Amino acid sequence: MRRLRRLALLLLLAGCARAELLDALTPTDGYRLESGLAYGDHPRQRLDLYRPERPREDRALVVFFYGGSWQAGERALYRFVGQGLAARGYAVAIPDYRLFPEVRWREILADGAVAVGRARAALDPAGRAPLILAGHSAGAWIAAMLALDPCRLPDRPDAWLGLAGPYDFLPLRDPVLIAGFGPGEPDRASQPVSYVDGPEPATLLVHGSHDVTVLARNSERLAAMLQAVGTPVELVRLESGHVLPLLGLSSRFAHLAPFVDRLDALLAESRAAGREPPSGACLRDLSGARGTRAGRRRRPRRPRSVPSVGHPARLRLVARRRPR
Repeated sequence: MRRLRRLALLLLLAGCARAELLDALTPTDGYRLESGLAYGDHPRQRLDLYRPERPREDRALVVFFYGGSWQAGERALYRFVGQGLAARGYAVAIPDYRLFPEVRWREILADGAVAVGRARAALDPAGRAPLILAGHSAGAWIAAMLALDPCRLPDRPDAWLGLAGPYDFLPLRDPVLIAGFGPGEPDRASQPVSYVDGPEPATLLVHGSHDVTVLARNSERLAAMLQAVGTPVELVRLESGHVLPLLGLSSRFAHLAPFVDRLDALLAESRAAGREPPSGACLRDLSGARGTRAGRRRRPRRPRSVPSVGHPARLRLVARRRPR
């Protein structure tokens, strides 16, 4: 156990070498990999499939989006995610997607939506298995936008998992991000919190209380908004920075960020209660304007959360403006 903790610390400090080290520590059994399945003509419109040797009874499918500030990343570096979830019986798809500055945010979401459809066609052609969207950092933003906006996917997911994600992050200061979320001044249509009018798919949010890359305020605000509209939501706070939540998906280091069991439980509770994925009608086209569904607002309540020891009393704010 102590040796694994030292290795985890090394991974957190290893910078660009951490992915290669993680890959070297990841088991190679328990799944069958199908690499490079195309979902479009662009070289980055490819995905990898991980078929578990021992699938869950419900054959649940996870589509995972990696992060990289919308500017970097490649699916081959996330075999540890595919293996870790496949070891728990999930079928897994990990897509690449186009990046800034080649495309803007709407094109990234379009890639994500098509990738989900392609993954489902390959792993669940009958469309009967539970669908879970998941992501870390910028990938959590993709998962959130696809899960919360009823206009992006033909079928809403059963649940979604957001790790250290940005959900309410305007105004922006980075010129590359400003251009990517343009044209013009980025607006609220690019913010996941703008689409919460509920009920939404069951949600598990995980965030490090010491994250200075994406501040914990993002997950806390989104969790409160989801709770307010009657969405099953759990917020897990870790005494960590930006990377540790991602390591929780690795079979080698899951004990350092033990939240995947909660995803299992959230999905099981939703199915046991007979809850179907929300099916609100899309009231806009895909031009980027806000999508809405009719629904009654409820008074905000505190989200169910897992407290952390020594959680800081104050957190910096990424965005102070409330959604319109």
